[in-house]
Amino acid sequence: MQEILDRLEEWRDYQPGEWVARCPAHDDGKPSLWINLKTSGMVGLACRAGCRFEDIVAGMDLLPRHLFNVDTEGLVAVAEERAEPVSPYLTAALRVWLDSLPAGDDAASAVAYAQKRFGMPLAEQYRLGLRWWPGPQPCPEWVPTSFVRYPRLVVPMADFAGVARGAQGRDLSGRCPGRWISLANPDGFEWQRYGVFPGPDPDAPWIVAEGLSDPLAVVADGYNAVGVRGAALLNNDPSTLDSLAAGLAGRDVRVCGDNDRSGREFTRTILVALREREVHARQLTLPAGFKDYAVWREKR
Repeated sequence: MQEILDRLEEWRDYQPGEWVARCPAHDDGKPSLWINLKTSGMVGLACRAGCRFEDIVAGMDLLPRHLFNVDTEGLVAVAEERAEPVSPYLTAALRVWLDSLPAGDDAASAVAYAQKRFGMPLAEQYRLGLRWWPGPQPCPEWVPTSFVRYPRLVVPMADFAGVARGAQGRDLSGRCPGRWISLANPDGFEWQRYGVFPGPDPDAPWIVAEGLSDPLAVVADGYNAVGVRGAALLNNDPSTLDSLAAGLAGRDVRVCGDNDRSGREFTRTILVALREREVHARQLTLPAGFKDYAVWREKR
């Protein structure tokens, strides 16, 4: 497996058994290739920009057969069967862990970062449950080592009912190769692939964006937001798309991907999925020269 990863640029751990890297099949401005290792020894590849599997493999100077019967070399592998959504026990455990983390005046570095990067007032940070991970200390087994090493802004990923069913942490040190790190999926379960971030006005438009940086900036602008992990992860995940559509039904929905090839593919994938489920949504296009919503907001 290590030999396969070494053929990719800027690869890094995403969670146990999964990695992200720059896609070799297109001019990739930031890592958009998702790689996972199955328990059968098969390596899965999916590009967020929609590159063909054949082009990705060719760009790695490999043949498809090289992705089967791969030596796991003691690495954690991803189960073949689709995991279940996190159980009530894990949801409760996540809530306990989040509540144990510093917030507000006890989380000065995280508060300052969210205010500067996203323009988010302290009251809004409290409302969304933003927290601070100060660095190495005891933690649940589903908090990966890559998350633990560095101080992070911790952002709960709630469902439409407001229940946190996942979280991500944003590096505050500048030393971690992975800026945003997700929780590791417990055996047989999977944390939610999106987060709902209601703004101060429930009747304002809802903007669906990539990752968590853009949604936080959207909320700071007074709108409602949904942050989704890369669209490539959703192509074979109808249950998550069904959940998104159910939560967004009847709302004024816009989809705003990054201003690059992968972002445009993200927008197209989400728009198609919502329309197939009879949810009307429109595209929100960023002005030329701005990479994503958070950058656009910061420069305005």
